[in-house]
Amino acid sequence: PLTPLRFLHRAMDLFGSRTGVVSGGRSFTYAEFGGRAERLASALESLGVSPGDRVAYISFNNNALLEGYYGVIQAHAIVMPLNVRLSQMEMTNILNHAGAGVVFYENDFAPLVEALKPACGSVRHWISIDDEYEALLAGAASRRADILAYDELAIAELFYTSGSTGTPKGVMLSHRTLYLHALDIVTGFRDLDSMVDLHTIPLFHANGWGR
Repeated sequence: PLTPLRFLHRAMDLFGSRTGVVSGGRSFTYAEFGGRAERLASALESLGVSPGDRVAYISFNNNALLEGYYGVIQAHAIVMPLNVRLSQMEMTNILNHAGAGVVFYENDFAPLVEALKPACGSVRHWISIDDEYEALLAGAASRRADILAYDELAIAELFYTSGSTGTPKGVMLSHRTLYLHALDIVTGFRDLDSMVDLHTIPLFHANGWGR
């Protein structure tokens, strides 16, 4: 089956000791990054996240959000990166429409989260990336996903986009769709062995994480 998890495994196996992600003042090798994503998957399962559950993020670009794109789908759940520019009402409507069960957020959005909590009854866990995330990973096991256990047509991401008019609308993207999108993006790369990519596009915007 085609799934982005194949890219993660390839990076860990072939380039595990090389720096893969730099986020603020922190850097991670591909092996370290992959291990963190795998521990996130285990942590989500320990929280009761089941296949098909929605896991949302209210976050700027950082390593935790990028780890979510692999850890959440490894747990057979659906990752939901939310546009941080949306209003409280739009956020409320999206979380309720999707039935999100877990929300990860940066402390920059703590006041927003406090306002969302009373109106979003489906959310069982609100987890601060700044205060709780590292402890969550530290208590979880790192184990590699069995690629053959995934249905490439299963939904991997629920991406809300408002388009040009109306309220934000959920777009369902499968493992296969995300895999093929990444293959298309890579055709534009040069000097793959030495390039460094400064990723300025928000990971929640236009599905910018495909790059």
